[in-house]
Amino acid sequence: MTTSAETPEAVTAAVTAAVTTAAPEAVPAAVRARVPVTLSRVRGRSADLITFHHLPDPGEHFAVLVPAAPADTAPPLVRLHSECLTGDVLGSARCDCGPQLDEALRAIADHGGAVLYLRQEGRGIGLYNKLDTYVLQSQDHDTFAANRMIGRGDDERDYAAAAAMLHALGLTRIRLLTNNPDKVRELRTYGIEITEVIPTGVYVTAENSRYLSAKAELAGHTIALLQEAAA
Repeated sequence: MTTSAETPEAVTAAVTAAVTTAAPEAVPAAVRARVPVTLSRVRGRSADLITFHHLPDPGEHFAVLVPAAPADTAPPLVRLHSECLTGDVLGSARCDCGPQLDEALRAIADHGGAVLYLRQEGRGIGLYNKLDTYVLQSQDHDTFAANRMIGRGDDERDYAAAAAMLHALGLTRIRLLTNNPDKVRELRTYGIEITEVIPTGVYVTAENSRYLSAKAELAGHTIALLQEAAA
């Protein structure tokens, strides 16, 4: 005699319950929209602003994509640029973010590639918290210590979303424009082949020299000739 636990209906119910409670597999990121725009900061060239579905965090990250010339066979140039409203938009001299963004846009205008604009203000702590740390930095604390003093991490960013964006765009073999070794390590972990790491320029001001020194000395950023540039 067959018990109720062995009936086809019971087996079906058990399988359904198992599937329902199992953790869903990650859905690959996909392009949501491409919007062609003419950008004066990309030397008047047309670029695509690209948004995405299924990124691994809720940030509204986007890519600025400029195609390379047909004769240019080098891997595309890519920069992961974390949002910095104060530097990118207002031109704050407290950091080097605005000049780095301009440099990256000029480079992709010349060579083709993408700037991934990541909504990770203040190394992931947000705009208001970043401005709070500016107060502490004015009291002679470095940028990382200031983060810790308000109860946040030195750097709360990760680059899973950036890697997902690159996979969605088919840019899995790239040249990376960065001074940050964390970006290199994480992208490689997520299956991005980096054929060359190209450092950005050094943009030292009287207001950001201590900030750049902290990034070089405490976070291992490859900021070349920092002392000479600050002299």
